[in-house]
Amino acid sequence: MQRAAFLWLLFLGMLLTPAHAQRDSTARLAGTVRSSLNGLPISGVMVAVRGSRIFDVSDSTGSFALAGLPDGRQTVRILYGDSLSYEQAFDLQRGKTLTLSVLLDVAATELAPIVVEASTMRADKSLAGFYDRRKRGFGRYYTLADLERHPTGSPDALLLESGLQVRCRLGRCRAIGSDGARSCVMSLFLDGMRVPADYLSTVRLEELAGVEVYKHALDVPPEFWSGSRSACGAVVMWSRY
Repeated sequence: MQRAAFLWLLFLGMLLTPAHAQRDSTARLAGTVRSSLNGLPISGVMVAVRGSRIFDVSDSTGSFALAGLPDGRQTVRILYGDSLSYEQAFDLQRGKTLTLSVLLDVAATELAPIVVEASTMRADKSLAGFYDRRKRGFGRYYTLADLERHPTGSPDALLLESGLQVRCRLGRCRAIGSDGARSCVMSLFLDGMRVPADYLSTVRLEELAGVEVYKHALDVPPEFWSGSRSACGAVVMWSRY
């Protein structure tokens, strides 16, 4: 069954470094295009600024760059084949570079675009942050493609596969780790927000776009510390819808 395309456009910040010269009166746009299915680069995606006649097409690494752009409020267009056309307005500053991370997939269910500004913690607490953390490899990461291949629809089996224990009582299940001396309940996050540990029982794999598992406290990224570093690791889940 052919499914519609979707685009997650995540703004990764306005870099404060000048473009090529201090007196440059134009702005610059750069970034990468990756698949939201597996994080791999996507080539052939056109990025343009409406009204400027300036555009670029992502290369084999998913990279694109546009120079000589007018400053002020501009509209960026993302075009992919015949199926995807998306526009987003943003502010360009003369002598500055705006860096974008574009996540899209032509094989996924249609979703509304999500825009995240990189100057806040929200950028890290996003699916773009998921793929950035996956490159560092301190935990175990399940992409959308991994989740769709999993034989069960329950996160419990996924966590057991990761080497964790899952304890259930009265139908409420929790991920169990160890602080080195004893068993303890792992922290649980959904879309960057901490939720009760037994919320695990209410989630299905078909609702998720990614899962991160950090078995050890030292591996938990700072954006998922709750006041202080978790002594028992963390499970981080990202919604598909």
